[in-house]
Amino acid sequence: MPPKTVFVVDDSEIVLDVVRLTLESAEYHVETMTNWTELDERLQQIAPDLVLIDVRMPDAYGDTALMFFKETRGMVDTPFLLFSDLPVDELKDRASECQADGFVSKSWGGERLIEEVTRHLP
Repeated sequence: MPPKTVFVVDDSEIVLDVVRLTLESAEYHVETMTNWTELDERLQQIAPDLVLIDVRMPDAYGDTALMFFKETRGMVDTPFLLFSDLPVDELKDRASECQADGFVSKSWGGERLIEEVTRHLP
């Protein structure tokens, strides 16, 4: 069985590298993007198994982008997780408000990141 594909969107190259290495250590195929345009272009080529999106991006908030991809692009079956260093209660509320499938705090570390991604994969 081929590895599950996870798209990670964050404006920090350092965060992208850390997340990519962490998820690859769990044998996921990871593709990284630094903005929503890159994500939108890549989604037209391949459907990932899960999308992990940063909440605070320069061009749009992750929760707004998530709603765009779910509603406009019809990606209702693809799990989207919000990803942020916001306080966990605020992150949880934002995830609930935009109907994200879940959330991951950047403060949780690699092991918890892998657990949350694994838990939300189909």
